[in-house]
Amino acid sequence: MKKLKEETEDQKWFDDQLQETLNRFDAIHAPHVPELQRFEDMVDAHKQQMKRKLWKDLLIFWLLACLIFGMMMWMLDRNLVWFAVLQVVIAVGGIGFVGITFGRRKVRTWKS
Repeated sequence: MKKLKEETEDQKWFDDQLQETLNRFDAIHAPHVPELQRFEDMVDAHKQQMKRKLWKDLLIFWLLACLIFGMMMWMLDRNLVWFAVLQVVIAVGGIGFVGITFGRRKVRTWKS
């Protein structure tokens, strides 16, 4: 009971001495919150930028795919042995790349 009385006295002293000053401090230093429209515009601009970037990446992917496919068809038409050698080299490289990537990911999961 004595502790509760001391707490209420302390609170009363705090309210009398510092509450008004703290309220003024809070009012002066309150952070400025931008308008909702500004955030919505920022999100829309980011969406448009990402959409353009994705379309550009897709176009580059298709152009490279067509180029590689054309070169492979040209190689197949010119020399069947070199085509097979190139296919084997590409397959081994892909398997090696996947193996190294998977190995690094496994090491990372064990560390953490």
